[in-house]
Amino acid sequence: MIKDYLEMMKFRISLLVMLTGYLGFYLGLRSKGLLNIDNYDTLLFLLIGMFFSSAGCAVLNQYLEKDFDTQMNRTKNRPIPSKRISPLNALLFGSILCVFGVFFIYQTINQLTAIVCLLTIILYLFVYTPSKRYSTFNTLIGSVPGALPAIGGWTAATNSINSVSWILFSILFCWQIPHFLAIAIIYSQDYKDGGFKMLPSEYPNSRHTQYHVLFFSIAMIGTSIGLYFVKAVDFGYLLGISIIGTFFLIIVTQFLKDSSHKNAKKLMIATLFYFPLMFILIILDVLDYI
Repeated sequence: MIKDYLEMMKFRISLLVMLTGYLGFYLGLRSKGLLNIDNYDTLLFLLIGMFFSSAGCAVLNQYLEKDFDTQMNRTKNRPIPSKRISPLNALLFGSILCVFGVFFIYQTINQLTAIVCLLTIILYLFVYTPSKRYSTFNTLIGSVPGALPAIGGWTAATNSINSVSWILFSILFCWQIPHFLAIAIIYSQDYKDGGFKMLPSEYPNSRHTQYHVLFFSIAMIGTSIGLYFVKAVDFGYLLGISIIGTFFLIIVTQFLKDSSHKNAKKLMIATLFYFPLMFILIILDVLDYI
Protein backbone atom coordinates (compact mmCIF):
# COMPACT_ATOMS: atom_id res chain seq x y z
CA MET A 1 0.00 0.00 0.00
CA ILE A 2 2.72 2.50 0.98
CA LYS A 3 4.65 1.59 -2.16
CA ASP A 4 1.61 2.48 -4.27
CA TYR A 5 1.28 5.91 -2.68
CA LEU A 6 4.98 6.54 -3.23
CA GLU A 7 4.62 5.47 -6.86
CA MET A 8 1.86 8.02 -7.42
CA MET A 9 4.12 10.81 -6.11
CA LYS A 10 6.47 10.40 -9.11
CA PHE A 11 9.76 11.13 -7.40
CA ARG A 12 11.71 11.63 -10.63
CA ILE A 13 9.43 14.43 -11.77
CA SER A 14 9.52 16.00 -8.31
CA LEU A 15 13.32 15.82 -8.42
CA LEU A 16 13.34 17.72 -11.73
CA VAL A 17 11.02 20.36 -10.25
CA MET A 18 13.32 20.72 -7.25
CA LEU A 19 16.36 20.96 -9.54
CA THR A 20 14.65 23.74 -11.49
CA GLY A 21 13.79 25.60 -8.31
CA TYR A 22 17.35 25.12 -7.04
CA LEU A 23 18.69 26.68 -10.24
CA GLY A 24 16.41 29.71 -10.00
CA PHE A 25 17.26 30.13 -6.32
CA TYR A 26 21.01 30.21 -6.85
CA LEU A 27 20.86 32.58 -9.79
CA GLY A 28 18.62 34.80 -7.68
CA LEU A 29 21.09 34.74 -4.79
CA ARG A 30 23.95 35.50 -7.13
CA SER A 31 22.10 38.50 -8.54
CA LYS A 32 21.98 39.92 -5.02
CA GLY A 33 25.50 38.88 -4.04
CA LEU A 34 24.18 36.63 -1.27
CA LEU A 35 25.86 33.32 -2.03
CA ASN A 36 26.66 32.17 1.49
CA ILE A 37 25.78 29.52 4.05
CA ASP A 38 23.18 31.75 5.73
CA ASN A 39 20.71 31.13 2.90
CA TYR A 40 20.80 27.33 2.94
CA ASP A 41 17.84 27.10 5.30
CA THR A 42 15.69 29.00 2.79
CA LEU A 43 16.84 26.63 0.05
CA LEU A 44 15.91 23.63 2.18
CA PHE A 45 12.44 25.05 2.87
CA LEU A 46 11.98 25.77 -0.84
CA LEU A 47 12.91 22.23 -1.87
CA ILE A 48 10.62 20.70 0.76
CA GLY A 49 7.68 22.85 -0.33
CA MET A 50 8.31 22.18 -4.02
CA PHE A 51 8.60 18.46 -3.44
CA PHE A 52 5.25 18.17 -1.69
CA SER A 53 3.52 20.46 -4.20
CA SER A 54 4.92 18.56 -7.18
CA ALA A 55 4.11 15.17 -5.65
CA GLY A 56 0.58 16.34 -4.89
CA CYS A 57 0.15 17.53 -8.48
CA ALA A 58 1.30 14.16 -9.77
CA VAL A 59 -1.22 12.33 -7.58
CA LEU A 60 -4.11 14.63 -8.50
CA ASN A 61 -3.22 14.42 -12.18
CA GLN A 62 -3.53 10.64 -11.98
CA TYR A 63 -6.86 11.05 -10.20
CA LEU A 64 -8.16 13.32 -12.97
CA GLU A 65 -6.95 10.98 -15.72
CA LYS A 66 -7.87 7.68 -14.06
CA ASP A 67 -10.45 6.74 -16.69
CA PHE A 68 -8.08 7.49 -19.56
CA ASP A 69 -5.12 5.72 -17.97
CA THR A 70 -7.02 2.42 -18.16
CA GLN A 71 -6.96 2.68 -21.97
CA MET A 72 -3.19 3.01 -22.35
CA ASN A 73 -0.63 0.22 -21.95
CA ARG A 74 1.85 2.69 -20.48
CA THR A 75 -0.47 3.75 -17.66
CA LYS A 76 -3.03 1.00 -17.09
CA ASN A 77 -0.98 -0.53 -14.26
CA ARG A 78 -0.79 2.66 -12.23
CA PRO A 79 -2.22 2.40 -8.69
CA ILE A 80 -5.62 3.98 -9.44
CA PRO A 81 -6.57 2.24 -12.72
CA SER A 82 -5.33 -1.08 -11.34
CA LYS A 83 -7.56 -0.46 -8.27
CA ARG A 84 -4.71 -0.69 -5.76
CA ILE A 85 -5.62 2.81 -4.57
CA SER A 86 -9.19 4.12 -4.54
CA PRO A 87 -9.90 7.39 -6.40
CA LEU A 88 -11.16 9.02 -3.18
CA ASN A 89 -7.99 8.15 -1.28
CA ALA A 90 -5.87 9.47 -4.16
CA LEU A 91 -7.89 12.70 -4.22
CA LEU A 92 -7.46 13.23 -0.48
CA PHE A 93 -3.77 12.31 -0.52
CA GLY A 94 -2.93 14.58 -3.45
CA SER A 95 -4.92 17.48 -2.01
CA ILE A 96 -3.16 17.21 1.36
CA LEU A 97 0.26 17.19 -0.32
CA CYS A 98 -0.54 20.25 -2.45
CA VAL A 99 -2.04 22.25 0.42
CA PHE A 100 0.87 21.41 2.69
CA GLY A 101 3.42 22.35 0.02
CA VAL A 102 1.90 25.77 -0.68
CA PHE A 103 1.27 26.53 3.00
CA PHE A 104 4.80 25.47 3.95
CA ILE A 105 6.32 27.80 1.34
CA TYR A 106 4.04 30.62 2.48
CA GLN A 107 5.07 30.18 6.11
CA THR A 108 8.80 29.64 5.62
CA ILE A 109 9.73 31.71 2.54
CA ASN A 110 7.44 34.47 1.23
CA GLN A 111 3.99 35.16 -0.17
CA LEU A 112 5.15 35.68 -3.77
CA THR A 113 6.76 32.24 -3.96
CA ALA A 114 3.62 30.65 -2.48
CA ILE A 115 1.53 32.40 -5.16
CA VAL A 116 3.84 31.09 -7.91
CA CYS A 117 3.54 27.60 -6.42
CA LEU A 118 -0.26 27.80 -6.25
CA LEU A 119 -0.46 29.16 -9.80
CA THR A 120 1.66 26.24 -11.00
CA ILE A 121 -0.72 23.74 -9.42
CA ILE A 122 -3.84 25.44 -10.82
CA LEU A 123 -2.45 25.72 -14.36
CA TYR A 124 -1.20 22.15 -14.35
CA LEU A 125 -4.34 20.48 -13.01
CA PHE A 126 -7.14 22.66 -14.35
CA VAL A 127 -5.74 24.02 -17.62
CA TYR A 128 -3.06 21.65 -18.91
CA THR A 129 -4.55 18.31 -17.83
CA PRO A 130 -7.96 18.80 -19.55
CA SER A 131 -6.32 20.44 -22.60
CA LYS A 132 -4.65 17.13 -23.50
CA ARG A 133 -8.03 15.80 -24.62
CA TYR A 134 -9.05 18.84 -26.65
CA SER A 135 -6.05 20.51 -28.28
CA THR A 136 -2.70 19.63 -29.80
CA PHE A 137 -1.44 22.84 -28.20
CA ASN A 138 -1.46 21.03 -24.85
CA THR A 139 2.34 20.64 -24.96
CA LEU A 140 2.73 24.42 -25.15
CA ILE A 141 0.12 24.91 -22.43
CA GLY A 142 1.76 22.38 -20.12
CA SER A 143 5.16 23.96 -20.58
CA VAL A 144 3.99 27.04 -18.66
CA PRO A 145 3.44 25.31 -15.28
CA GLY A 146 6.43 23.13 -16.11
CA ALA A 147 8.69 26.19 -16.25
CA LEU A 148 7.21 28.16 -13.34
CA PRO A 149 9.34 26.42 -10.65
CA ALA A 150 12.33 28.32 -12.05
CA ILE A 151 10.56 31.56 -11.21
CA GLY A 152 9.56 30.11 -7.84
CA GLY A 153 13.21 29.49 -7.05
CA TRP A 154 14.10 33.03 -8.07
CA THR A 155 11.35 34.61 -5.98
CA ALA A 156 12.40 32.54 -2.98
CA ALA A 157 15.82 34.19 -3.18
CA THR A 158 14.82 37.72 -4.18
CA ASN A 159 11.08 38.13 -3.44
CA SER A 160 10.81 39.71 -6.90
CA ILE A 161 10.58 38.82 -10.59
CA ASN A 162 12.87 40.35 -13.22
CA SER A 163 14.27 39.76 -16.71
CA VAL A 164 16.72 37.04 -15.64
CA SER A 165 13.94 35.00 -14.05
CA TRP A 166 11.89 35.28 -17.25
CA ILE A 167 14.85 34.13 -19.35
CA LEU A 168 15.22 31.14 -17.06
CA PHE A 169 11.48 30.50 -17.45
CA SER A 170 11.84 30.71 -21.24
CA ILE A 171 14.68 28.19 -21.29
CA LEU A 172 12.60 25.67 -19.35
CA PHE A 173 9.51 26.42 -21.44
CA CYS A 174 11.33 25.80 -24.72
CA TRP A 175 13.16 22.73 -23.38
CA GLN A 176 9.90 20.92 -22.69
CA ILE A 177 8.63 21.13 -26.29
CA PRO A 178 11.21 18.86 -27.99
CA HIS A 179 11.32 16.66 -24.90
CA PHE A 180 7.58 15.93 -24.75
CA LEU A 181 7.07 15.82 -28.51
CA ALA A 182 9.75 13.13 -28.68
CA ILE A 183 7.87 11.18 -26.00
CA ALA A 184 4.62 11.74 -27.91
CA ILE A 185 6.17 10.10 -30.98
CA ILE A 186 7.48 7.13 -29.00
CA TYR A 187 4.07 6.54 -27.38
CA SER A 188 1.90 7.90 -30.20
CA GLN A 189 -0.43 4.88 -30.32
CA ASP A 190 -0.85 4.90 -26.54
CA TYR A 191 -1.83 8.55 -26.55
CA LYS A 192 -4.26 7.95 -29.40
CA ASP A 193 -5.86 5.03 -27.54
CA GLY A 194 -6.20 7.19 -24.43
CA GLY A 195 -7.93 10.00 -26.32
CA PHE A 196 -5.12 12.53 -25.94
CA LYS A 197 -4.63 14.94 -28.84
CA MET A 198 -0.88 14.95 -29.31
CA LEU A 199 0.68 16.63 -32.32
CA PRO A 200 2.47 13.54 -33.73
CA SER A 201 -0.58 11.26 -33.51
CA GLU A 202 -3.08 13.86 -34.77
CA TYR A 203 -0.93 14.93 -37.75
CA PRO A 204 1.23 11.88 -38.52
CA ASN A 205 1.78 12.76 -42.17
CA SER A 206 2.71 16.42 -41.74
CA ARG A 207 5.88 18.23 -40.67
CA HIS A 208 4.20 20.10 -37.80
CA THR A 209 6.03 18.14 -35.11
CA GLN A 210 9.41 18.59 -36.78
CA TYR A 211 8.89 22.35 -37.17
CA HIS A 212 7.95 22.67 -33.51
CA VAL A 213 11.02 20.70 -32.43
CA LEU A 214 13.33 22.81 -34.62
CA PHE A 215 11.88 26.17 -33.58
CA PHE A 216 11.83 25.52 -29.85
CA SER A 217 15.25 23.83 -29.87
CA ILE A 218 16.77 26.94 -31.44
CA ALA A 219 14.80 29.11 -29.01
CA MET A 220 16.01 27.00 -26.06
CA ILE A 221 19.64 27.38 -27.05
CA GLY A 222 19.17 31.07 -27.80
CA THR A 223 17.62 31.81 -24.43
CA SER A 224 20.27 29.68 -22.72
CA ILE A 225 22.93 31.87 -24.32
CA GLY A 226 20.86 34.91 -23.31
CA LEU A 227 21.77 34.35 -19.65
CA TYR A 228 25.28 35.56 -20.51
CA PHE A 229 24.07 38.79 -22.10
CA VAL A 230 22.07 39.79 -19.03
CA LYS A 231 25.21 39.16 -16.95
CA ALA A 232 23.68 36.27 -15.00
CA VAL A 233 26.67 34.05 -15.88
CA ASP A 234 30.24 34.43 -17.13
CA PHE A 235 32.13 33.49 -20.31
CA GLY A 236 32.89 29.93 -19.21
CA TYR A 237 29.16 29.18 -19.20
CA LEU A 238 28.72 30.81 -22.63
CA LEU A 239 31.44 28.64 -24.13
CA GLY A 240 30.09 25.47 -22.54
CA ILE A 241 26.46 26.01 -23.46
CA SER A 242 27.43 26.87 -27.05
CA ILE A 243 29.22 23.52 -27.38
CA ILE A 244 26.33 21.61 -25.78
CA GLY A 245 23.84 23.48 -27.97
CA THR A 246 25.78 22.56 -31.11
CA PHE A 247 25.68 18.86 -30.25
CA PHE A 248 21.98 19.15 -29.43
CA LEU A 249 21.25 20.69 -32.84
CA ILE A 250 23.07 17.80 -34.52
CA ILE A 251 20.59 15.41 -32.85
CA VAL A 252 17.71 17.67 -33.90
CA THR A 253 18.97 17.66 -37.50
CA GLN A 254 19.00 13.86 -37.50
CA PHE A 255 15.44 13.90 -36.18
CA LEU A 256 14.32 16.32 -38.91
CA LYS A 257 15.72 14.04 -41.61
CA ASP A 258 14.13 10.91 -40.14
CA SER A 259 11.52 11.23 -37.37
CA SER A 260 11.53 7.53 -36.55
CA HIS A 261 11.04 6.12 -33.07
CA LYS A 262 14.80 5.54 -32.92
CA ASN A 263 15.63 9.19 -33.58
CA ALA A 264 12.80 10.35 -31.32
CA LYS A 265 14.44 8.36 -28.50
CA LYS A 266 17.77 9.99 -29.31
CA LEU A 267 16.11 13.39 -29.14
CA MET A 268 14.45 12.58 -25.82
CA ILE A 269 17.78 11.42 -24.37
CA ALA A 270 19.46 14.57 -25.69
CA THR A 271 16.94 16.74 -23.85
CA LEU A 272 17.53 14.72 -20.68
CA PHE A 273 21.25 15.51 -20.96
CA TYR A 274 20.85 19.16 -21.97
CA PHE A 275 19.19 20.48 -18.83
CA PRO A 276 21.48 18.78 -16.26
CA LEU A 277 24.56 19.83 -18.24
CA MET A 278 23.31 23.42 -18.34
CA PHE A 279 22.67 23.20 -14.61
CA ILE A 280 26.24 21.97 -14.00
CA LEU A 281 27.66 24.80 -16.11
CA ILE A 282 25.72 27.37 -14.09
CA ILE A 283 26.77 25.88 -10.76
CA LEU A 284 30.42 25.76 -11.86
CA ASP A 285 30.10 29.34 -13.01
CA VAL A 286 28.58 30.32 -9.66
CA LEU A 287 31.36 28.55 -7.78
CA ASP A 288 33.89 30.47 -9.84
CA TYR A 289 32.03 33.65 -8.99
CA ILE A 290 32.33 32.89 -5.27
